[in-house]
Amino acid sequence: MKIIYFFTLLFPFFGCSNPNSEKKEGATLATDTVQMEPIKKGIVSRAVVSNDNTNSYCIYLPTNYDSTKKYTTFIFFDAHGSGNLPIEQYKSIAEKWDFIFVGSNSSKNGMLVEQTLSIGNALIEELKNKVAVDENNITLCGFSGGARVAANIAKANNSIKGIICNSAAPQSLIKDKIVVGLAGLGDMNYLELKKFNSHPQTNGFVNELLVFNGAHEWAPTDFMEDAMLLATIHHPTIVKTFSDTIMAKALSENIMRQADTMQEISCLVVSSYLEIGIKYTREYKEAEKLINRLDRLRNATCFNTDVAAWLNAETEENKLQQELGNAVLSQDSSWWKNNESHYFESPKAGADLFMRQRLRGYVSLMCYSYANQALKTNNTLAAEKFITVYSIVDPTNCEWAYMKSTLYLKVGLKENAIALLEKAIELGFKDQSRLNNDANFNSLKTNSKFLELLEKTN
Repeated sequence: MKIIYFFTLLFPFFGCSNPNSEKKEGATLATDTVQMEPIKKGIVSRAVVSNDNTNSYCIYLPTNYDSTKKYTTFIFFDAHGSGNLPIEQYKSIAEKWDFIFVGSNSSKNGMLVEQTLSIGNALIEELKNKVAVDENNITLCGFSGGARVAANIAKANNSIKGIICNSAAPQSLIKDKIVVGLAGLGDMNYLELKKFNSHPQTNGFVNELLVFNGAHEWAPTDFMEDAMLLATIHHPTIVKTFSDTIMAKALSENIMRQADTMQEISCLVVSSYLEIGIKYTREYKEAEKLINRLDRLRNATCFNTDVAAWLNAETEENKLQQELGNAVLSQDSSWWKNNESHYFESPKAGADLFMRQRLRGYVSLMCYSYANQALKTNNTLAAEKFITVYSIVDPTNCEWAYMKSTLYLKVGLKENAIALLEKAIELGFKDQSRLNNDANFNSLKTNSKFLELLEKTN
């Protein structure tokens, strides 16, 4: 059986709901237009794997790069094949710690496992031959469906030291590898990452989960830096540009700042930050402040209150997922209009608020999945129902408008299709390669308005 990568629940999803993150996810580089460029220090360069110009990537060498040395390397797999996106977001980390960053433009949601393994392994070998990669210190970092890709490549490639899984968990346990999870508290995949994190790693390897105040998105820069430091500190086989002491100090300082930021949201979350920091800085003086703060926190009233609140919210979430999963199939759009706020909005702060955010993402994903399947089988009545519910549940997500545009084309309503495509772009759709190669839009290729909209997606 051939397996296809999707980011969760075995379905692909192209989110556009968050103006600072999800819209950027659609910014995919078209691999057929990538040109070979000299790889320069201090800028993001585009390149292709030797003898395979369909396997393209972006690469960032720190300004102090010296080809006679060996460098810790992180390879990013974005869910939508935007290798440039995470590098631009995190290149300050590469500069600070002299890391090499690489982002695949070719691996994306909807591809067969065999395809992504081939893309990833070829990229890894290319880097070993082209730049001064420390072959004992390569970590794969993936977002959403890209996290699944990173996990599967790491399992199949013994040269990979570890993985950073942002917004999706590996689909099975990873033996003898460092694993660091990242998830927004409002991320629909938060619970699956938490479940994965509950399993102890083999041979004492790192298995930690860092959570932040966010949704389904690439983690904030300081959290990604934490993840990278966890993947590097104390590792016995790598040559480091900076000592463990310097890295431990930076990790401790990050965690203290993050604890300050999250204190009003959840004492329980803050305690988890502090526990992770203490574990990896215990032998350094930096741990003293973390230990003292954790002791005070555990004696605070909010700690026990939060433990109960988060446990109750997660129990309720599991129940409501089943209830709403059934409602997607059985209830019409009028029911969703009347009940949307009841399920997805919360007057409370903290655990219940984040749980409602995760529920909205969960139902949004189900609507996308069912609508996508209905469109593929030309079941236009079912597609119309699921897309309408999708627009109610997740109105700022560009994908429902893109799908509705596709639906209108299937029933011959070209003007309506163009209007909905314009709406999708207004909501943040920016994937020109996808639109240009979508056979559903072939009938519009000579339409001047469509060509105008196509240009706007670049």
